[in-house]
Amino acid sequence: MPRKVNHDERRELLSQAVWQVVSESGLEGLTLRAVAAAAGCTTGMVTHYFPDKKALLAHARTEMHRRMAARIDAFPRGATARETLCAVAEQALPLDDERRLEAVVWSQFLLTSGNDPVLFEEHRRSHASWIRRLTVLVDAACQDPLETADLNVRVRSLVACLDGLALNAVTDPDSYPPALQRHVLRTQLDLILEGNTIQ
Repeated sequence: MPRKVNHDERRELLSQAVWQVVSESGLEGLTLRAVAAAAGCTTGMVTHYFPDKKALLAHARTEMHRRMAARIDAFPRGATARETLCAVAEQALPLDDERRLEAVVWSQFLLTSGNDPVLFEEHRRSHASWIRRLTVLVDAACQDPLETADLNVRVRSLVACLDGLALNAVTDPDSYPPALQRHVLRTQLDLILEGNTIQ
């Protein structure tokens, strides 16, 4: 009798292989053959779960989002609303090797997804989840209650700051060291949380 296949275990094995390939060879090295070699399996097994490179790229983006969310969910309780917002926002910045790799995956996925409806939908879904998370945190951290439109502008301002910092720090890390990234983020939070209504 053939052994029953544990698809969850296989997906986890391949997920780790995808991330290993990206970390060692970058997105340009992310191929079905490379993932199969990293996982110690056949290319046929990889194509059973990921039919092409586009599927591998989408999975790398999903894995990036999952890793970031796991770090956020593991934060200890007891911090102030502002401290929590700052700590969560920092997860989107390339402040260490792990987050730098995630920022590279995110930036490359962003460039690729513009010309592909399937990848763009994956980006749109993940981005909407990020916006929802930040909206709750900004709302909690603001000194006064905000109108919905004002809250939305403040959240989008924060996202624009984080995205710009991440892109610049990935492409020109010497000009955007971690200390500067953190300083810019805290300055932006001062404006977002304590400023007057944003028109």
